[in-house]
Amino acid sequence: MRFAATVLACLGVGAASGALGDPPASPPATTPSSATQTPAPAKPAVDPEEKRLIAQGYRAKMRHGEKVFCRTEPELGSRLGGKEICGTVADLKAQQASTREEIQRQQRTMTPPAK
Repeated sequence: MRFAATVLACLGVGAASGALGDPPASPPATTPSSATQTPAPAKPAVDPEEKRLIAQGYRAKMRHGEKVFCRTEPELGSRLGGKEICGTVADLKAQQASTREEIQRQQRTMTPPAK
C-alpha cells in the first residue's frame, strides 16, 4: 500500500512540475529556404531474406564479386572454434528447405515405441 502511494505521489509531482515549467517558445517563422528542403536520401531496401539471415547470426561478405552470408558453427567435441558456413541467399534458403523436408520425412517414418 505504501509503495502504491509513493508511486502515485511521484507521478503527481512529475505532472505538476511539467505543467508549471516555462511556457513553450513561439515556433520559428518559416523561411522560404526551409520550405524547399530536399528529402533525405532513402536507405537502400534490405531484402527480407537477408534480414532473416542476419537475425540467424550470418554476416554479409563479398567473395569473387558476389554477396554471400557466412557464420561460424562450433564443431562438436572441439573447443578450438568451428567451421565457417557460407552461401548466397538462394543457396542457404535451399539448404534450409531441404533440411526442413528431411526432418519432416524422418518424423513421418518414425515408428511408435513398443508397449
